[in-house]
Amino acid sequence: MRGIVLGVMTLVIASCGGSEIEKNQTLPTVAPTQISIPSPAAVPTAIHVLTPIPTAVPVPTTPPLTPSPTFYVLRPTPLPSTTPVPSTPMPTTTVASTAVPESCTDVHETPIINGPDGPAGPDRDSVFKSLTVHPTDPEIVVLGTERNGFVRSNDGGLTWERLRAGMRSIIGAYSEIWDIDISPSNPSVIIAATLDSPGPILGTTPTVHAGIYKSVDGGQNWMQLNCGFITSRATSMRFHPANPDIAIAGLEGGEASYSGPDGGYYGGGIFRTEDGGESWQRVAVGENDERNGYLVMTVVPTSPPTFATFGMNGEDLSQNIGFIRSTDSGKTWQHFGDQLRHKHIGSFTVSSDGQTMYADEGGAYFGWISRDAGETWFQSPVVQVNGPVAVSPVDPNLIVFGGFNQVRRSTNGLQNVNITFTAPLAIREIVFAPSDPTIVYAETDGYILYRSDDAGATWRLVASVRDDVLNVQP
Repeated sequence: MRGIVLGVMTLVIASCGGSEIEKNQTLPTVAPTQISIPSPAAVPTAIHVLTPIPTAVPVPTTPPLTPSPTFYVLRPTPLPSTTPVPSTPMPTTTVASTAVPESCTDVHETPIINGPDGPAGPDRDSVFKSLTVHPTDPEIVVLGTERNGFVRSNDGGLTWERLRAGMRSIIGAYSEIWDIDISPSNPSVIIAATLDSPGPILGTTPTVHAGIYKSVDGGQNWMQLNCGFITSRATSMRFHPANPDIAIAGLEGGEASYSGPDGGYYGGGIFRTEDGGESWQRVAVGENDERNGYLVMTVVPTSPPTFATFGMNGEDLSQNIGFIRSTDSGKTWQHFGDQLRHKHIGSFTVSSDGQTMYADEGGAYFGWISRDAGETWFQSPVVQVNGPVAVSPVDPNLIVFGGFNQVRRSTNGLQNVNITFTAPLAIREIVFAPSDPTIVYAETDGYILYRSDDAGATWRLVASVRDDVLNVQP
């Protein structure tokens, strides 16, 4: 990904043609083709096609939303246990490293840079999982970019501000921002997971500018908080809903994409903090947990709150941790949903009561559904569930999801579906506003942001962040 990084994996994104979409244009609702099927108990296992597609025409596939570059060195190990695993220390993964005259608490000079002018090489201008809506104000939106830091809008996407102060950069770019969370109990506090190649948090390698960043002033200034990490490759994190000092982070393990004294395998895992990120402690969650990535993490507002994530080894699904959850602020974790453990789950969403779950299996074109908090699953007959999935905070049967470059909507738990609009590029993230579930945001590659004010039934373009912000503001 960087100029000095070797062996970068490049993803080629296929974009769809079509006329240019004018800003603030209201996109007409596409006349849907509906599918009616029997009740969930009678759902057949065969895949049903949403609309007739000639066999000679390939179905578009959303390129996997995978941090890049990722290089794994895999070793045969036993499959993880399905029993709860207590928070006991695990041996630290051994990596080749050299002593460096610095500590994880050092403050580094961080001049603000513009970042690259546009996507090049492996870059796609992707928000990954970083589209984030303020917990109490649906007009406040924060996005993370691939190499340009953060942007924030306080008016629903009409105007934007670039936020980079305190972020470390290397060779004219910032690290990829994979995930962002705003503290529900103190929205001035924001935390973000950023990444580069797997690698150390200290020294001179191109990985030391990544990891966890935190802001206590709404994103105006950022501080790097990596003390306790084995690698700087952070992919997900969530605050405790009632305490901004408690947070859980997921780090992805992998082989460094460069050679030399700091090359080698760097293990990931689940980490937690009780001091606002000043220090992080690793929590054991099962065999191979250091060889997984935790690309999606959510908090269900049950009492007590339930943290949930899915551990996946993208190179060898047999090593997946699978679904795990914690009801004690991340101190201990329990496995569930063993039926999906060894599948490629790129996105999942949980209803506010924790009982209904939807998951997207990469490349399968159907969604998985659970009505018993993820214990058992059945397939949806709706094809082309091929991207992010988001369930309404107030209606477990209302789901908005991506199908390559289309946004689709179901009001009866994926029993039938409407195509609500088609975008020029792949849909990467969909988020309901926590405080107003009628407002939904969707983001595509290219930083193109859409908004719905009727719970996903119709959409309008609100911003092309590359053209409207990054190429305009210094």
